[in-house]
Amino acid sequence: MSENQCDHKEPAVNRCLFVAHTFPPIAAVGIYRTLRFMHHLPAFGWEGMVVAMEPDAANDHPVDHALCSRIPANAIVKRVGVWRPLDRFVEWLKAMRRSIRSAVGGDAVNNQQVTKSATSHLASDSETRSAPRTAIATIKDWLRSVRDVLFFTPDNCVNWVGPAVLAGCRLVRQHRPKVIISSGPPHSAHLAGLGIHWLTRVPLILDLRDPWASDEWLGTEDYRIRMWMQKKIERICVRFAASVILNTERLRQNFIDNYPRRWAHKFVAIPNGVDDQIIKPVADYLSVAPPRRDDAALTLCHPGSIYWHRSLMPMIEAIRHLKQSGAQIQFEQIGLVDHPPDLAERLIKWELPEVHLRGRLSHEETLKQMAKSDVLVVIQPMSTLQVPAKLYEMLIFKKPILVITKDGATADVIKDFGIGFIADPMDPLKIADAIRSLDSQVKCRSIQGDWDRAIHAFDSQNLTSRLVNVMTKVTN
Repeated sequence: MSENQCDHKEPAVNRCLFVAHTFPPIAAVGIYRTLRFMHHLPAFGWEGMVVAMEPDAANDHPVDHALCSRIPANAIVKRVGVWRPLDRFVEWLKAMRRSIRSAVGGDAVNNQQVTKSATSHLASDSETRSAPRTAIATIKDWLRSVRDVLFFTPDNCVNWVGPAVLAGCRLVRQHRPKVIISSGPPHSAHLAGLGIHWLTRVPLILDLRDPWASDEWLGTEDYRIRMWMQKKIERICVRFAASVILNTERLRQNFIDNYPRRWAHKFVAIPNGVDDQIIKPVADYLSVAPPRRDDAALTLCHPGSIYWHRSLMPMIEAIRHLKQSGAQIQFEQIGLVDHPPDLAERLIKWELPEVHLRGRLSHEETLKQMAKSDVLVVIQPMSTLQVPAKLYEMLIFKKPILVITKDGATADVIKDFGIGFIADPMDPLKIADAIRSLDSQVKCRSIQGDWDRAIHAFDSQNLTSRLVNVMTKVTN
């Protein structure tokens, strides 16, 4: 797929331009929503084209070229790199430092020796020594805040905005899309979409897959000016957008409450959906999965990385408690674990071979492991406004889901369709009680849940039709 692939093709009835920072072959969670929309748009008389990041610039995401097979055959995909002014400035500083060191040569060594000799005779008063350190620390903190404001606001992908705007404007000039859809996070994509809108006057739709300035995961230790800028940038994007798509009803209500009443008509809720491209593969994996023995340990699987405010510790404490009471539990963790970094060593110390850290697996291998498990796990300790994309994928397996979360959008899905249990992320004993209940249901084969209704409610074709309604309203 390339920009030139459709140069001689008859124009589609309607075209839309997606501004998506990650797109296949980059294997990030956010790619699937855009892929599903693009797959179903032709059925409604629309075609999608994409501005995305070059795979070579994706330092934080794995690359899986097999995902490219899911891009529609005639799709126009323009991939661009990033501008790295900060990296070049740091390299220049290092080069200057090396040249200065080489110029002073031996004099610097002699000066260091003299300085050490003189310093040894100075008083060791703590206040005298702490004052310079405090000043240096203050300067470093200030420089770090300036760096974050200039180069990492709204996120660390802002260096992609300039190339994306230039590429997007070229696509608008060549293919005349009727609407621009920016998809984030990373929310820098919305800045790129806004830039293209300002330069071309094509209507802009923001697709917020997760909260932005209202994100509960934003650290309280973040710099106040950066938090203020997040809110201001989001407000500017919302002001100039023709419509804003939020992926939960709770998030839509949050925007209605926090923005002027005259903007309320802009906010529309379109949730993430079930990935219909994996329904058949999942059915195949389930058919070959070994049948569960009555005396087998209950197997739980968490398919997702542990980072930020997510933690495995409450789950591990619950498993330790269950093991002490004689219960048989196996837990599969698929994905990287940032917290705590020494978890593998702790598991050995605690004698918990029941907890398996699988690391990062391919999407196919992850689905196979989910098919072998009895219970699927979602860890969402803080976010009340969003639902993890993995939850919609889990619906296809029709297995009970254990959600470790507080009351919020994720809990709403579980309650609405009765497809699992909810446990307090701060209470390992309640997590253990939920696992006991699930173990009892699995052994008695008394699992209940309205999975079919849930799958229909989040059908990707139905959700695409809602997107088309938004685009039609905007273009009219």
